[in-house]
Amino acid sequence: MTDPQTIKLGKTEYVIVPRADYARLRILAGVNTKAVDAASYARGSIAKTLRAARENAGLTQIELAEKLGKSQPMISGTESGKIRVSERYVAAVLRACKLPKDWAQ
Repeated sequence: MTDPQTIKLGKTEYVIVPRADYARLRILAGVNTKAVDAASYARGSIAKTLRAARENAGLTQIELAEKLGKSQPMISGTESGKIRVSERYVAAVLRACKLPKDWAQ
């Protein structure tokens, strides 16, 4: 890598490096270089939390569905991230699993 060019904007000096060098530096720093869709990531994270809550409570999907007045396929869909859920739904699952609102796996 050669000495990078710099540019000064206001009082801040920035380093200009080729994209390939930038990507390599991010990898070396342990930073993910691929963008992630925030909505998909959040849905997946919530889905994992819902499943972990149910399993922590020792409930099957059928048992949780009965407690919530929902269908087992709906529970499965929420736990796989295929069905979007509201904050109210998450709160209902945590209540059904006898877990506090701030529970985290």
